[in-house]
Amino acid sequence: MKKITTILFMAAAMVITISCDSDDDLPVTQPIQVNTFCYGDQTTNFETIGAFREEPQLSGGTGVLTEVTVIGDGLQLNDMDELEGAGVLMQINFYGNSTDSFQTGLYQIASTEEPADASLSYSLDFDTATMFNTSTSLESGFIRVETYQTGYAITVDGLDTNGDEFHGIYLGNIALLQ
Repeated sequence: MKKITTILFMAAAMVITISCDSDDDLPVTQPIQVNTFCYGDQTTNFETIGAFREEPQLSGGTGVLTEVTVIGDGLQLNDMDELEGAGVLMQINFYGNSTDSFQTGLYQIASTEEPADASLSYSLDFDTATMFNTSTSLESGFIRVETYQTGYAITVDGLDTNGDEFHGIYLGNIALLQ
């Protein structure tokens, strides 16, 4: 019995010694930032807090337009679904091939309004009280739309009219305006 106890103790000690390798040698990765968009020197960014969209509709081209508006802190929809306040605003036009719903997939940033095209412009100081707001458009790149839980993941990777890289991920619900 003493030999069995000794063998079991040695086996347990060996298992504990082998299984206690440190996890400190795992590579450290930066967490993926969501609802943050970088532009310019890539240290300049803005955060988003929500999004809403219009019903898909026929556009001037052969695509079906779905307008999505992503907003930053300071902007909100009132009870009549009108935008109020001042803050960051991102307007994305997606061109799909169906009027049934907002379509997922990979969109190329282009101005042709054909299916699988998208356009994006952003304003860092959008103010609903001002008639004229300036915005910067993206000239090239891609936007990917995927479903995520009850909402969407919109990943943007493009180049704006200033020649600066623009990228980020919106992750959340996109309310349908009535």
